[in-house]
Amino acid sequence: MNFMQIDRDTCTKCGLCAVVCTRGLILFKEGAYPRPVPAIEEYCFRCGHCVAICPAASLDHIEVPLNDSPALKDNLRITPEQCEQLIKGRRSIRSYQDKPVPRDVIRQLIDIARFAPTGHNAQEVEWLVVDNPEELKSLEDIGIEWVHSMIENQSGMAAMMDMEGLLKRHEKSPDTFLRGAPALVVAHAPKSPMATVDCTIALSYFDLVANSQGLGCCWAGFIYFMATGFPPMQKALGLPEGHVAGGCMMLGYPKHRYQRVPVRKPAVITWHEAV
Repeated sequence: MNFMQIDRDTCTKCGLCAVVCTRGLILFKEGAYPRPVPAIEEYCFRCGHCVAICPAASLDHIEVPLNDSPALKDNLRITPEQCEQLIKGRRSIRSYQDKPVPRDVIRQLIDIARFAPTGHNAQEVEWLVVDNPEELKSLEDIGIEWVHSMIENQSGMAAMMDMEGLLKRHEKSPDTFLRGAPALVVAHAPKSPMATVDCTIALSYFDLVANSQGLGCCWAGFIYFMATGFPPMQKALGLPEGHVAGGCMMLGYPKHRYQRVPVRKPAVITWHEAV
């Protein structure tokens, strides 16, 4: 099969594939069949726009196969109201049931979240899941070690983050950093200017997908700080050489169910008016 192939028996010559190609790699003239430029294989992003847009399923791509690209189902499109409630109803969960999340469920969440956009469609985000109770406990212990280190070596930052108060809370509850969540999910990628952004977007998708399936998440900010600058935590997580953590998220079944959408600050919008 060629890098990109057009089925001339079914192609309607609508030219949509050429219109949506982000790099202008598909040539089209009205009344003719679309065709790729000679250097398409070298410059193609592999984004799949051309395959996704074709209304006649006439375009195939060697690295984005038509047969592996299922059609969208109109009956599954969510309404604006459903989307609004999903996003507005999402809460940061800091109290979890004492119930593990099956790995098959976590795998399904990640399998959906991996469709999040990435810079240049690099798709370099990888996932680390920690769901062993003993290992989660060891991460909590490393967290306390980090707090003491911050108080001793970076007193100003420690004061700003109320590290002394954090230690007092830890005496009452040992689940200071992970809140008793049965799983920690870390998105990581090879170090690059887009690594953190790509991971953050992927985890945001993950968060909403988890919410839609009755699970809850919370961004594990302290764990992320340690994952990006505290050697004991970096060693414990053991990310691949050259990778950086782009975000850390607690995951579990919420202990409580929220009933309302609390108010938020109004959006601040500045419109640039035409001159």
